[in-house]
Amino acid sequence: MMENRSDRRSFLKTTVTGAAGILAASGMSASSRALGANDRVRIGLIGCGGRGNYLRGVVKELGEEGNAEIVAVCDVWKKNLNKTGDEVKANFGADPKRFQRYRDVLALNDVDAVMIATPDFAHSRILTEAAYAKKHVFCEKPMSNNLTDACAAVDAVESTGVICQVGTQRRSSPWFQKACELVRSGVLGPVTEVECSWNRNVPSWLDDPQTYADMKKEDVDWEQFLMYLPPRPFDPCRLSCWHLYRDYTTGLVGLLGSHIIDVGTWFLDDPVPESAVGLGGILIWKEKREHYDTMESAFLFPKGFIMRFVSRLGNSAGDDNTQFRGLRGTFDTTTMTASGLGGKKEEAIQEPIAVEKPPEKHTDHVKNWLDCIRSGAKPTADVHAGYAHSVIAIMAHNAADQGRRVRYDPIRREIL
Repeated sequence: MMENRSDRRSFLKTTVTGAAGILAASGMSASSRALGANDRVRIGLIGCGGRGNYLRGVVKELGEEGNAEIVAVCDVWKKNLNKTGDEVKANFGADPKRFQRYRDVLALNDVDAVMIATPDFAHSRILTEAAYAKKHVFCEKPMSNNLTDACAAVDAVESTGVICQVGTQRRSSPWFQKACELVRSGVLGPVTEVECSWNRNVPSWLDDPQTYADMKKEDVDWEQFLMYLPPRPFDPCRLSCWHLYRDYTTGLVGLLGSHIIDVGTWFLDDPVPESAVGLGGILIWKEKREHYDTMESAFLFPKGFIMRFVSRLGNSAGDDNTQFRGLRGTFDTTTMTASGLGGKKEEAIQEPIAVEKPPEKHTDHVKNWLDCIRSGAKPTADVHAGYAHSVIAIMAHNAADQGRRVRYDPIRREIL
């Protein structure tokens, strides 16, 4: 994919102008409320589906430890919006403001931060506008499904200084952090290959039509759902099963791969590959699916290793795993153990080294974000981590579609 630089400039100009309009219409100044160490963070939740409600539950579970509350909710479908709004009222004791358009949330003076849990294609657009509206952002992964939006999000976060956490939560896991330290210690010797796999034996994301049978056109802000995409007739399947369609996501590599690929680039401290190749096919689950259900990609990184990504929905062997293969042995994230497997005989690791699991909670990632909002520290999965896994997913997607190697130019921030 060749990114059009004039299109990117046009998008950035539109975004900055739109954000300025939001601020002016709401009477907001360009700076957000300064938060002290004990201040309560007031959150707007954008996207009230499964992932949005998971995040709602995390904020509730953190309680006084997180010292945050949800004060506004937004979803294009009134059923989701009102169901989640009622849950928020029960969780936090006050009825949140309810909207079908995200810009109404960004215009609120009493919102310090937003959590973005929309379909993938909307993530970076909303993130960028939120940053210019001086709202701190928790953005679900993948951060972006196109390079123009990914670049715009990075620029917005860097220029405004807001705290942005992307939802690759393994980075906040003390267990994975200790594993990262072990791999970076050099115990494996030179690492030449990383293998990432995430496999299932189900038609993932194809909902039973009964799940959206009650989704009526009059209850959905369909224009807002489509955002910047061309108009099309209302289709409840596209809203409920958006993961299946190319307009809305990069498919397997974005939906599943971003987590495990992120582990590989994080552990080896090499965020973006030089080039990528790939293959994919819709081989078994063909109903309504535009994205591959079976995919393999390979990436060459500047530090001198190859990463391989494999994902399939027709056989679950291998499940979800990242392996690091070096001259002295292998580290496996399934067992969290470094061993001499595959190591050069005279130099191989002699006794397996297991990473002991420290105490951790599934709330750690959101807690890290909230802590950083108050302290100004860098979050564990910042906007640059989100940019990296987004670029990799886009490269894999393009390489598989085009049947040829694609390359990344880090100076021009383009995929060639």
